[in-house]
Amino acid sequence: MSKEQIQAVIDLIPELTDFGIGIYKNGRGLSQKEKSDEFSKSQADLLKSTEAFNKTVEWLSQVKQIKNINSKRSSYGLKDLAEKKVGYITNGVFIAAAVHSGFKYKIDENSPNALFNMSEKSLKEIEKA
Repeated sequence: MSKEQIQAVIDLIPELTDFGIGIYKNGRGLSQKEKSDEFSKSQADLLKSTEAFNKTVEWLSQVKQIKNINSKRSSYGLKDLAEKKVGYITNGVFIAAAVHSGFKYKIDENSPNALFNMSEKSLKEIEKA
């Protein structure tokens, strides 16, 4: 079922790929067709990442939600924190899992990252554990 859950997040955030929001360096230097092909491949890779997605959703169950977006940590830094427990995951997998888990998000316009309403206190507790 995870593939459908990942697809539901892509439906919400159409620019979501395995890399995060968009593709590496926004496809700079690539032709329009190459950009389109790279985007499609990266989105297909994200859809195949069901095991990593499930592990990340499970890891996120320990993170508390707050009202406001936490601007101290981006999805990339949060992904690094989660990897200590779940193994390697991509930025896109982390974003998909967080959105699926009900976290509010804000896309960082100048990067492939997103910000979430994750409690800094609960994240610090996870770091200490």
